Amino acid sequence: MHAGWSIRKASVEDVDELIRLRLALLRSTRGVEKLKDEESLVEATRRYFARSVPEGSFHAWVGVAEGRVVACSGLLPFGRPPMPDTLASLEAYILNMYTEPEWRGRGIARALFAELTRFARELGVGRLLLHATADGRPLYEQMGFKPNPTSMEWTPSGE
Repeated sequence: MHAGWSIRKASVEDVDELIRLRLALLRSTRGVEKLKDEESLVEATRRYFARSVPEGSFHAWVGVAEGRVVACSGLLPFGRPPMPDTLASLEAYILNMYTEPEWRGRGIARALFAELTRFARELGVGRLLLHATADGRPLYEQMGFKPNPTSMEWTPSGE
């Protein structure tokens, strides 16, 4: 427990809170009050978390303050062939890093991130990847992350 808050690994009982915070993150990064087809997104996300959290294909941690979830983080491990700069065949993508604005600057995100990276080391992850918001970038840089200019993206819909 730190200054009135604590962190813990999320469970299937936290799915609604993970969804709530994911929607807040997506809305803030897109600068919108409501996302396109938000109701369908909520249901698809609920199905994903309800399956992936208990089976361990997605790992999440939450920050709890004043008896409620105020922050979250997620780790999505995936296998790939070894690369010249890492022979480990397990990598992971960090996502869903979000802290409610009124709880920022208190160390919650740093603690979540430290727990997430500790767990990744325990799993034997050879590389962690993430997309950073402008607000999150300083934390990730302080934790040793460096920009990777090689990423590109394609979606079947072309959007």
